[in-house]
Amino acid sequence: MGAAVTPAEILAQRRGESWLVATGADAFWSQLATFQAQFQTMQPGEVLLAEPDPVRFLAAFLAAVQQPGRVWLAHPQWGTREWSQVAAQCQPDFVIGTVPAAIQSTEEIQNSNYPPGRAKPSHIQTLEDASPISPTLPTQPPSYPATTIHIPTGGSSGDIRFAVHTWNTLVASVQGFCQHFDCAPVNAYCVLPLYHVSGLMQALRCLLAGGQLGVQPFRELLAAGPLPPTLAKPTPHRFLSLVPTQLQRLLASDRDFVPWLQQFHAILLGGAPPWPSLLQTARDLQLPLAPTYGMTETAAQVATLLPQEFLAGRTGSGRALPHAQLQILDDADNVLAANQVGSIAIAASSLALAVGDTAIAAPWQTGDLGYLDAAGFLQVVGRAQTLIITGGEKVLPEEVEAAILATGRVQDCAVLGVPDADWGEQVVAVVTSQQDPEPDLRPALQSQLSPYKIPKRWLVRADLPRNDQGKLNRAALRQWVLTQLGSTAVTTGSTPASGDGADG
Repeated sequence: MGAAVTPAEILAQRRGESWLVATGADAFWSQLATFQAQFQTMQPGEVLLAEPDPVRFLAAFLAAVQQPGRVWLAHPQWGTREWSQVAAQCQPDFVIGTVPAAIQSTEEIQNSNYPPGRAKPSHIQTLEDASPISPTLPTQPPSYPATTIHIPTGGSSGDIRFAVHTWNTLVASVQGFCQHFDCAPVNAYCVLPLYHVSGLMQALRCLLAGGQLGVQPFRELLAAGPLPPTLAKPTPHRFLSLVPTQLQRLLASDRDFVPWLQQFHAILLGGAPPWPSLLQTARDLQLPLAPTYGMTETAAQVATLLPQEFLAGRTGSGRALPHAQLQILDDADNVLAANQVGSIAIAASSLALAVGDTAIAAPWQTGDLGYLDAAGFLQVVGRAQTLIITGGEKVLPEEVEAAILATGRVQDCAVLGVPDADWGEQVVAVVTSQQDPEPDLRPALQSQLSPYKIPKRWLVRADLPRNDQGKLNRAALRQWVLTQLGSTAVTTGSTPASGDGADG
């Protein structure tokens, strides 16, 4: 890729191409033209895009980013709580897609959730049904460009916030990706939601780098298998993005997905920390995994382990992409030497301008803990805000979770700290299992973990509260644990994390 191009320029270059493979993809260019004409006529200042159909989503998104204003991406299946949080941050002139009518008319959203001094919208309607208006464009902060793209990020707290991106920050991410993998065109098979940065960036890589994008919901892939070759032919530089739980489900399926997975140029793995046994299984099967590190605020990955490095036995999240610089800082913001654990800080041309109303400045500290080894490979060890301090000892939940999953005795697990009068916090494990796992797990962990890291309490659930990207909602799980243990006290020293961790 050369210099950054505008949305209009790249769409003109690729006009009429069959770059999108999905149900109804043949209507993409006509839908794009329709949206472009409507936006040019109406010029809405704030557009909320909650469109479940991927073809219409991409057509509407690419039309919206050509106009000045704010473009907000949303999950069509959010519930009342999430839409209430969105309404406190976004006043759309128009909604494209599906927003429940009950949500639009609730007094909670239309009145109490809007910040003081901000007038509520007089109407919310779909773009196709709207009549021309005389819009009042939103006032962007002086440092913002005319058009901003607001991508939702929930983190492990479960609260909806929006990372404020621009077309150029997204293009910078694409350029860094292409340079890191030394590839053009970029072709991708997307099973992740397009409203999320992990799905959106796949589409933009293919569009900007001259490739083809195949789109299939993950549930459909798992149930019916991949799209037929007549629709999605294997192509060079073909990428698949998964979260660890999706990879695990594909490998555990009665359908043999291994040959299909092996034919990709790289399988980007992010969204949540993978556990060692999953990585080893993938390595044994010669799957071209590329573990990544990134988040919504960085427009997806800023570090990635190349498949050849992974298959050669390398661990971690790889080196920084060309558009990003990584540093490890101590508590006084001093840069640490190789192999010293500290706070991960990022400077990147793909860095968002802000999260909500909070500006982001480089180097931006993510809240993650890790280190760079002597070769510059990033190793992420956990979240600073999920750190458990028990009896004066520090416990990283991610380390304990990996050890539990490595035993193969549970399907899923989470570890957190809860108040304890004697120890400050005690380590609690929540697992998905058919029976009480403690009698088997405790002896298995004794050779792997220090005694203070082994959970003191074990709880069993049918499943854990995870979002579409496999990210654990630690706030919801913590409340459930406290209820089970008969406590409503606030856990000291382990505030729920708010960042997005790894993201492919």
